[in-house]
Amino acid sequence: MYIVIVGAGGIGRRLTEIALEDGNHNVIVIDKDKERCEEIARKYDAIAICADTTQEEVLNESEIQKVDVLVATTDDDATNLMVVSLARNKGVKHLISVVNQEESKPMFLEKNVKMIRSPDIVMARHLFKAIKHPNVEDYMAVGAHAEIIRLPIHPKSKLSGNPIMKAGFPQKCMIVSIERDDKLIIPTDDVELFEGEKVTVLAHLDQIDKVVNLFIK
Repeated sequence: MYIVIVGAGGIGRRLTEIALEDGNHNVIVIDKDKERCEEIARKYDAIAICADTTQEEVLNESEIQKVDVLVATTDDDATNLMVVSLARNKGVKHLISVVNQEESKPMFLEKNVKMIRSPDIVMARHLFKAIKHPNVEDYMAVGAHAEIIRLPIHPKSKLSGNPIMKAGFPQKCMIVSIERDDKLIIPTDDVELFEGEKVTVLAHLDQIDKVVNLFIK
């Protein structure tokens, strides 16, 4: 795959590393910062171009007609939007961009760009989840209306010793898996739950609090 990454900051640098570890990908990184480009060229088997990607000729230099995916990772939405717009005009079909401000989203939607939330936003949301539900070990949003959460069963939880069908789970939620010792169980309603097990649950957002409360003391 031929990948162009715009921005050699923390996100772009890490993305370069992951893409190269994944396999036989051709990666070009473009950034205005000379030191960043030199670091990319020194550390990774990637081409680094020190230039302003909002200039059309810079994308031409990256052989844009061969590009499978272009990813804009800078912390400036205006720059990212300009880059993906130019790439779209050049015929790049798959465009991905970090979006740093919520109010910028409609402009990227108009360009049919796959949007990735700013890491700052993602981290802040993750931290708030940890504050609100400290016993939840991991979570993942599923669209705008549901989440997958993973959490252990507290020793004094009323879940312990009960089969799933009698555990009192609210509607609009489903147990996806149970981690028991070194086994992963895909449960049925008659499977019993025990303290210390880690359970992954898919739940509607308005049921998350109720689900979490079942697992704690």
